[in-house]
Amino acid sequence: MEDIHAKVINRQMLTENVMEFTIETYTEVKVIPGQRALFIFEDEQGQFQRSYSIVYDDTDNEKTILVFAIKLSEHGRGSAMIRKLSIWSLVNIQWIFGNFFVQNTPLPKVFIGIWSWIVPLLAMAKDCITEKQLFFSVAYKKDLFYENKIKKILGLSYKIYLNKENIPGYQLWEIDFIQEHFNPNTEFYLSWESDIIDTIIKKLKKLGFKRIYEEKF
Repeated sequence: MEDIHAKVINRQMLTENVMEFTIETYTEVKVIPGQRALFIFEDEQGQFQRSYSIVYDDTDNEKTILVFAIKLSEHGRGSAMIRKLSIWSLVNIQWIFGNFFVQNTPLPKVFIGIWSWIVPLLAMAKDCITEKQLFFSVAYKKDLFYENKIKKILGLSYKIYLNKENIPGYQLWEIDFIQEHFNPNTEFYLSWESDIIDTIIKKLKKLGFKRIYEEKF
């Protein structure tokens, strides 16, 4: 399979450490909401790869627009490369991949994630036409992004949690879904750190839920 060649057509900081950037590919690319792109970078240490979830895609005239929102780490090798991107920078993608996507069923869906790990969940929720709920968490309101996108997703009910700040209209502390009354057949989609996902899965299984899908980081 040939690499996917693209150019950066937009970039902006959504928060002090979350960057959104948009690329336009030179050929049409097929994307299933929830999938990731494997980027090929090269720095002074040599060539390396990093994968990032796609929050939005659109195809027109045999070209595809892909949008990413990435939480930048202070010393991350991939983050350093992302920070250097400017308009018209050229990027290479090895492939689009991933099996984390919405099941084609009429069952209700619940999406649970924090920070930029919400990206695949938003892509999936936008594409989903069944009953759906989103639980999203950040530390402070200044860390919140894509709130308007969340509000505009048709048919989506949601709760946004601020772990360290008490502001009207937002939930205080960590995501709490134990008190919710979910349909027994609800499908859960989790995007979070590996150890936290394992804990959530244990809680859900203890409550009798079996349809659980996750993407661990």
